[in-house]
Amino acid sequence: MARKRLSGVENEFEGKLFGIVTQLRDYQLCWHLNKTLNLDMQMMDDIEITNKKKQKTAVYSWFRCEIEIDKQIVYLISNKHSGDFFLPEIKQADYILAVRGEINDEQGETMIASIRKIDPVQLVIELDYIKLKSKENLVLE
Repeated sequence: MARKRLSGVENEFEGKLFGIVTQLRDYQLCWHLNKTLNLDMQMMDDIEITNKKKQKTAVYSWFRCEIEIDKQIVYLISNKHSGDFFLPEIKQADYILAVRGEINDEQGETMIASIRKIDPVQLVIELDYIKLKSKENLVLE
């Protein structure tokens, strides 16, 4: 799959990243997020990341939608696959929710509060993009 970088993947990311802990399957969480956040995320072709040291490829599902009014793109990415992680430094998160575009702290807090109300969601945390070592994995398109 051809992939291009999210907004300035190496040094900065305009938007917010969230880690979500839940036992829901990817399509179930996507449905809940679509309903709760009034989104229309659609499933995309899987992301494949090859670990050259382990000589194996991990496959991660992801969903995407554009919010034209707010000029945002929202991504939901599975973080776990057979012992491998999309963002290895965030091993406790089952999913990564990325909101690319302008989103202020108040909007981020509102989003977190809304996601926490989804019954099967156990934890939602905002991730610090600057501290991520695996920024290159956020190459999605």
